[in-house]
Amino acid sequence: MSSNLRYFFEYIPFFLLTRLFSVLPFRVSVNMGRRLGRLVYRIDRKRREIAIENISRSLGLNRAEADVMVKKVFENLGMVFAEFVNIPRLGKDFFAQNIDVEGFENYLSAKNDGHGVLLLGAHLGNWEFNPPSHLMRVEAASVVFKKTKNPFVERYVDSIRKSSGLKTIPHRNSIREIMAALKRGEGVGILLDQHTGEKEAVVVDFFGRPAATNYGLALISIKTGAPVVPMFVVREKERFRAIYEEPVRPHKTGDMEKDIREATVRFNDIIEKYVRKYPDQWFWVHRRWKV
Repeated sequence: MSSNLRYFFEYIPFFLLTRLFSVLPFRVSVNMGRRLGRLVYRIDRKRREIAIENISRSLGLNRAEADVMVKKVFENLGMVFAEFVNIPRLGKDFFAQNIDVEGFENYLSAKNDGHGVLLLGAHLGNWEFNPPSHLMRVEAASVVFKKTKNPFVERYVDSIRKSSGLKTIPHRNSIREIMAALKRGEGVGILLDQHTGEKEAVVVDFFGRPAATNYGLALISIKTGAPVVPMFVVREKERFRAIYEEPVRPHKTGDMEKDIREATVRFNDIIEKYVRKYPDQWFWVHRRWKV
C-alpha cells in the first residue's frame, strides 16, 4: 500500500470524528470532548505514564496526586480538540463574548517599537484560541507550526486555522516568512514548550531540569529587534482569559551565544510560571526532557 493511500485511510476516521464534533451544538461538542479525553486517559497507557512521570518530577507530587491531575490534563486536551474543530463556525462574536482580555496594552507597547512583535506561546489552556482571540484586536497575524506526517490531516487542520484569518507559516525554512511578517508590523506566534532536536536547540533549565529548547525565537528577536510578548489563553470554567505579558525586549551584549541563552532562559521561566499556575491545562503527555 502506498504511503498516500495509507495516509488517506488514516485520515477518514479523523475527518468523520471532527465532522461529528463540528455539527453538534457547541457546548455538547465540548462536553463530548471532555469525555473523549477521559476515554483516551484510560486506554493510552503510554501517554498517561509519561504525564504522571513528568508531573511527579516537576511538581513534587506523589503518583496518586499526579494521576488525578493527569486525568484533568486529558480532559482539557479533549476539550481543546472539540473547540478547535468548531473554530470555523464560532465567529467573532464568540471570541468577543467568551474571552476576557488582560494586558493587551503590553502588545501595543511592543508594537510601537516598530519592529513587529513575536508572540511567545505554549501548549497551555486552549492554545488554538490564541490566534482567533488575538485577531479580534489586530488586522493580521501569523503562527509558526510543525506539519504533521499525514498530508490530508495537515491540510484539514490548516484550513481550520486559516478560517479565522490567520496566516500559517510551516516551521521548516520559516525564517524568510517570519521576517517578512515582522517587517509588515505583524505579530508572529511561536510555541516554545516542546523538545527540539540538537541542531535547533539550546539546553536550558525548565522546572529545574535541562530541556532542549528551540533558540529560533531568541535569535530572531535579537537579529530584528522585535520584542517578544508572551500570550496565553487559559480556561476559567466555561470562559477563557487571554493574557498578554510584558514585552521581553532583545538584550544585545555582542556575545550572540550568551544573549540567545539568556533570552531562552527567560522564555522558559515565563512558560513555567504559567504552567505552575494552570498545571492541569498543560501538555504533560509530551517527553519534554530528553537530554
